[in-house]
Formats: sequence, structure tokens, C-alpha cells
Amino acid sequence: MKKLKIRYLIVLVIIMIITVSYFIHPAKKSFYKLYDRNDKFSITLKEFQNRPVKNIFVNGIQWKYYSGGNGTKTILFLHGMGGAYDLWWNQIVALESKYKVVTYTLPEEINSLQKAANGIIAILKREKINRIYTVGTSMGGYINQYLFNKYPNLVVKAVMGNTFPPNNYYEKKYSLLQKILPFVPEILIAFIGKKNLQNKIFPAANNNKLLTSFLPSLPFSKKQLINRYSVVIDQFTPDTSNIKIKRISKLIIESDNDPLVPINLRNQIKKMYPEAKVYTFHKQGHFPYINAASQYNNALRKFFNELSE
Repeated sequence: MKKLKIRYLIVLVIIMIITVSYFIHPAKKSFYKLYDRNDKFSITLKEFQNRPVKNIFVNGIQWKYYSGGNGTKTILFLHGMGGAYDLWWNQIVALESKYKVVTYTLPEEINSLQKAANGIIAILKREKINRIYTVGTSMGGYINQYLFNKYPNLVVKAVMGNTFPPNNYYEKKYSLLQKILPFVPEILIAFIGKKNLQNKIFPAANNNKLLTSFLPSLPFSKKQLINRYSVVIDQFTPDTSNIKIKRISKLIIESDNDPLVPINLRNQIKKMYPEAKVYTFHKQGHFPYINAASQYNNALRKFFNELSE
């Protein structure tokens, strides 16, 4: 009887721990505490984050975005699955003297490509922009493809960075995780994500200090993760025979050791858009626009300065 009571007590404690864990949210890390250098990266990031942002409601969902810069041509930046509007600060600071720039944070409620496109189109309409250059990375590169396939008259040049074409690879690989994720405490998801950064993402970028400090400072929620994953596995069929789409100047940026986009998907996207130019980073991982920012910016400048064919 005594052993039985002890077992019940142990089970009760485990249940209490699991229950309490659902109400514990991971603390957001401060970039400026993790990155103990007062260099151009930290100075420009702080200045950029202090700039005013705008808000717009689209179908009842609030979008936060930044619009600034100079020039007659506009660059729209589309962040990846874990990103936010300020992910692109290195590129915006480098290019805003010659281009108007727009960057947004995808709301955590968005769970499809079309909902993402609806918000982006609404932002562009408010800003009175009807022709754009696009730079999208990872999930943002996937949304980018959807945009220029659905709205080919909108996009003049498109940069698809460290991204993938429509596929079933991610849905198959993470099918079990997708089913159990809604029941997993957010604090545990954050812990697993931290281990993934330390064991896979950071080593691929040579444990670059800027990257290891910036990524942990990005906003995170379980709802955001679940819905953005839904965007990643949302399917559409590119119209590769459409002459309007073929005429859009395209640049594919990849890394030869990208831990999140396997080589078969990197090959598939090049095969899907054979007219695209390709720029390959060597041993820079999934986030070269952060840990190899100068090189990334030069690739963008060169591509945007080229005359459209």
C-alpha cells in the first residue's frame, strides 16, 4: 500500500510538472547582452530598431512593417521562418541610399501562402508601390516564388536565398512532429530549438558571433512555429511556361553546406528556374546575409544593377 501511494505521488508530481510547464514561456534573450561588441553591426542594428515602424490590419490581423530608404526602385525583403522585420538590417543599411525598402514581420496568425501574399499586397498598396525587387530567404524565398508566380506583373527582379521549391520533403520529414507539436509545452520547443542552433545551425556558419547572438534574440512562440511551418509546406504549382514569369530576372543564392536546405532541394530549385543566375556561398550555412553580410550585399548590388534582359 505504501509503495502504491509513492507511485501515485510520483505520477501526480510528473503531471504537475507537465501542467506547470505549459504556462512557462521561454525568456527572450537580449542581443546586446549576448553580443558584447560595440562595432558597426551592433550600432547599426540599434539605430535600425529605433526607427518607427508602421502597422496595418489585413482581414483583422495586424501586420508590423518598416518602409524607408530613397530611390525610385523598391526592394521588398521577406524573412525566414524564425525571422522578423529587423532580420535584414545589414542589407537595408547598405542599400537604402539608392533604393526604397520595405520589410515586415509575418504575423503569427498567418498559416498559408495566400494569407501571406494578401498582407504583403496590402502593405504595397498602402505605400503606393506597384513594381518591386524582392529578396526572400528560406520561408521568405518560398513566399517570394508564390508572389512572382501569382503576381508576375508586380515583380521585376527576384532573389531566392537559401530556399526551396514546392516539395513534400519537409512535410514527410516532420509529419510526426507536426502531429504532436500542438501538445508540446512551449518551453520544451524552445529548448529543442536552442539545441538545434548550437548543434547544427551555428557550426555551419563557423559559430559566427553575430549570428550566435542575433538568432536567440528573435521573437518566438509555439503558435508562430506551427503556422509558419504550415506556410512552408503549403503547396502551389509554379507556372514555369508563363513568359511573364520567365522574364522576371532571378538570382538564386545558396550555401554549399546549408543544414536546412538539402542538396536535392537546392538542385530542384535551379532546375525549376533554369534562367536564374546562381550565387553560391562556401561554408557559410543558412544565414549568409548575417554572417557574411558584406559578401551578400555585394551580390545583391551586382544583381540589381544589371539591366533586365
